[in-house]
Amino acid sequence: MNNLDVLLINAPSPNPGSILSHRVQGLPPLGICYIATFLNSKGYRAGLLDFYIRSVSMKDLLNSMNRDKPGIIGISTTTETYKSGMRLAGVIKQLSPSTTVVMGGCHVTFEYEEALSSGNVDYAVRGEGEITFYELCNYLLRGEGDLKNINGISYMQDGRVVSNPAREFICDLDSLPFPDRSLFDLDKYSYPASISTSRGCPGRCIFCAAAALSGGRYRIRSAESIVDEIEYLVSLGYDHIHFIDDTMTAHRKRLNEIIELIISRGLSISWAGESRVDGINKEMLKKMYASGCRGLQFGVEAGNQEMLDSLKKNITLEQVRNVFGWCAEIGIRPSSCLIIGQPFDTESSIRDTINIGLELQSLGAQIVFSISTPYPGTYMYNHAEELGLRITDHDTDNYTTQTPVYDTANLSAAEIRNFFYHACVLLAKNNRNEGIKAKFKSVRDEALSVTAGGL
Repeated sequence: MNNLDVLLINAPSPNPGSILSHRVQGLPPLGICYIATFLNSKGYRAGLLDFYIRSVSMKDLLNSMNRDKPGIIGISTTTETYKSGMRLAGVIKQLSPSTTVVMGGCHVTFEYEEALSSGNVDYAVRGEGEITFYELCNYLLRGEGDLKNINGISYMQDGRVVSNPAREFICDLDSLPFPDRSLFDLDKYSYPASISTSRGCPGRCIFCAAAALSGGRYRIRSAESIVDEIEYLVSLGYDHIHFIDDTMTAHRKRLNEIIELIISRGLSISWAGESRVDGINKEMLKKMYASGCRGLQFGVEAGNQEMLDSLKKNITLEQVRNVFGWCAEIGIRPSSCLIIGQPFDTESSIRDTINIGLELQSLGAQIVFSISTPYPGTYMYNHAEELGLRITDHDTDNYTTQTPVYDTANLSAAEIRNFFYHACVLLAKNNRNEGIKAKFKSVRDEALSVTAGGL
């Protein structure tokens, strides 16, 4: 990189557990890569700096500022990484007050006023960034357009925060160029070949901000575009693809088309992604396996029906058990995250959640527990009082899904923490049960041999 117009930064987590997790299962940050690629396609020079990478440090940022002299530095943050992003903004402004600092990402989309009021962030980009950032670059770097006509941004004017109207969502996702992977050092990631096939989520779970971020809309790329991008990644030498969508299997017709194109083009790959138990049947799982699917993550979240209904999951425990059983038979490794301490949890419901986790783990599933966290943009965050939540910790550094930050009507934060630790210990003990692991391995190996012969 040299003489950059724009440097885009992925802010780091302050939590050592998150950094270690990234080193085990890290993915390139495609969000800022999409923006950088789009800007480059419009004649700008944009580069990336991912602070989650072990070898990246403040020295790299300082070197880039001295060598590349970017006129604009954009910082992408989540709630967990927000304060780290603000620290970076402070350093940038201290060293180069004339550099324009832009902040985007899921946290600042909803909580932009604090960032702007700090004096270290000049603009906040709310929601999707490609077109908004491009128009902002045109205004700042080329003197084109009018600031008040750039939808999707917030900024300070005469001592107050001004928010322009929301940006319309990009309907034709196929119109966006594939993220340029040459902007990354892909070998630094555990899962370097990742693809986004849609934006938004059809679900309405109270703990998730996906619906709010996407305006309640679910938009998809075409099967042809997706498989073309798979071929691009294969040409780079990768044979395992990780789909990063919230629910890449939600559109059944498109899923069938993706499977058929992977097979018809003779692509010898394996792939994994996220799904829902109410959108999958056994025959579809067999087809997915035939196209290379070897792992699926399902949002189970709770262990009894009352809790699932209160979370607005719109799934049943029967569907959960069926799908996880089918995956074990077919040879697809299922995984799931289960939530401890959600607003309606009781000691009894948490025990049900722990038990379903142990049950699914015994089928060979990879299970993790997390602590319910009220992220900005979620129904939980916006209706905390209605749900009986008393938020006791407002330090966003602790919004990691591993630290309780509220009391519920039934449980204190300390009790939620104790249940979480207990669940993790039981999960670890269950995982060491060699009898269960051996049983699953024999069943799975038999299923794989039969499935491979039949498909």
